[in-house]
Amino acid sequence: MSRRIVDAAVAEAAASAVSVTVVVVDESGVLKELCRMDGAPLVSVQTAVNKAYAAAAIGMPPDDFYSAVEADGAAVLSFGARPGLALIAGGLPVLASGSVAGAIGVAGAMTGAEDRRIAEAALRAVGQ
Repeated sequence: MSRRIVDAAVAEAAASAVSVTVVVVDESGVLKELCRMDGAPLVSVQTAVNKAYAAAAIGMPPDDFYSAVEADGAAVLSFGARPGLALIAGGLPVLASGSVAGAIGVAGAMTGAEDRRIAEAALRAVGQ
């Protein structure tokens, strides 16, 4: 399944003429698949890993989580300071029977919203 998710995200990014890095992690946040498209920024590799890890660890899109806690400065500081946890758009959990089975992280587009759109399209393509 992880390879299908990556392939679907790469196809969506290519159709939009965007070069990104796509990462899939398991339910523990451990890397399963990674693809850095030609032309994707080097910084997108670690960013995609962090987005996927955050989505798996939190169990929801990290940008949605940030929106939920942004009024609580202490929470933002606490979560924002955790190594490997990106609270920005582009990470989505992958669910199986209502539980987190892993996550996808996409990075490298010009905006987090575009990264998230690519991730959402990939999950739709594999029936998520």
